[in-house]
Amino acid sequence: MSFFISKNHKKRILFLTILTLMVLGLFFQNPSPGYADPVNYALEFDGWSNYVATRKEGIIFGSSSWQSTKSISVWVKPLAPSPVCTGPDPGSCQLIVGDRPRFWGIYRGILNGEDRIWVWNFDNSPTSGFDSIPIIYENNEWIHITLVHHDNRLDAYRFGFLAGSRVSGASVGFFDDGPADQTVLHIGGGFTPPDRKFLFKGLIDEVRVYNRPLSGEEIRADIYNELSPPFDSALKAYYKMSDGSGRVLSDDSGNGHNGTLDHINNQNPPGNDPLWVVSGLFGSGPTPTLPATFTVTATFTNTPSPTATRLPPGFTPQPSLTPTRTLDPNMNNFLFLPMVRK
Repeated sequence: MSFFISKNHKKRILFLTILTLMVLGLFFQNPSPGYADPVNYALEFDGWSNYVATRKEGIIFGSSSWQSTKSISVWVKPLAPSPVCTGPDPGSCQLIVGDRPRFWGIYRGILNGEDRIWVWNFDNSPTSGFDSIPIIYENNEWIHITLVHHDNRLDAYRFGFLAGSRVSGASVGFFDDGPADQTVLHIGGGFTPPDRKFLFKGLIDEVRVYNRPLSGEEIRADIYNELSPPFDSALKAYYKMSDGSGRVLSDDSGNGHNGTLDHINNQNPPGNDPLWVVSGLFGSGPTPTLPATFTVTATFTNTPSPTATRLPPGFTPQPSLTPTRTLDPNMNNFLFLPMVRK
């Protein structure tokens, strides 16, 4: 009997030893990279009450150079069917990233029956007026858009590849001595009291603001990665949505151009600030690989856009610009590669 008890005791010791080793092995092994390790945030906008206001472009760029030279990139994920724009130009659509007086930016909406994301600029010239480039997108899908403005030209990039180009002069706007609430860079929407709302519904992440033109190669080099120091000296503001809570949107470039989460009062039901949510852009799987070759079939036109239909008071037309060929993104044969998402 004593021999039988001793044998069972040895089995228990062996079992406990093996179990302990297994637990220790799990504890000390390298953990698998998880989706939320680290957490990458985005901001979710409701499309009817909230937005982010940062600072005046003149302060962000340090001069009026932004009116003729700038690059703005953003990851955006629309979350609802697009509305019909309230006017004849992209400035009457949903503001994704752009200025408060609505003279340029990246917007979304239905214009002339086309549901597009619009990269556009208003230079007040009689031959071009509102220069806009339509970008094809899918609802509930992340898409990367870049606006590049330089040398009297507006370029639009989709996933780092040129989707269209238009002649476009200096953006209309004010420097830092303009109206207190104007020429401010906004994210996720614009609001003109009492009831003119241009608010986006969806997720926004990785807003990057440069004071020089970016090339397609430069855009593609960093499209799937967060930026890290040392930064390009041309990076004037970088909103990678790193805060995760609170009402401040930090400028991660270190230049101090923080934004403020805000909402419109007197809504029924009451409005709320934009929501911090998990992005799903980075850390959600292997980094997507761009195709080795990329083909574009494009049509070209020399027809200038119609004369502007909305001119701000006090502005006089600039000399006409020579029209140039315009890429039609609706004809582009994109090798589409969606982001890896959760």
